[in-house]
Amino acid sequence: MTQTKSNNKPVAELKDGLLKIAIFRNEPKNERDSVRFAGKLTRAYKDAAGAWHDTEYLSGADYLRAANLMNEAYNTERELRAAERGTQTPVPGEY
Repeated sequence: MTQTKSNNKPVAELKDGLLKIAIFRNEPKNERDSVRFAGKLTRAYKDAAGAWHDTEYLSGADYLRAANLMNEAYNTERELRAAERGTQTPVPGEY
């Protein structure tokens, strides 16, 4: 997976409770390449002092919600790709 720079802001964020997927747009390296998108799934938690943090570790109770959120992210990314091409609908068969 492509690493994102810390100053790269997500183009979309999807949330379900404490779970969040941030979708980032990565510019093409040359004119032949297309725009790529990358997502990062995190779970928020509070530490003993009450400060909020994000982790990439999930508990078993998070798995189904994460799967549903990933499905939503998949559809969002398809819409973002369609918007990049200037079309209304995603191309069938394109992820």
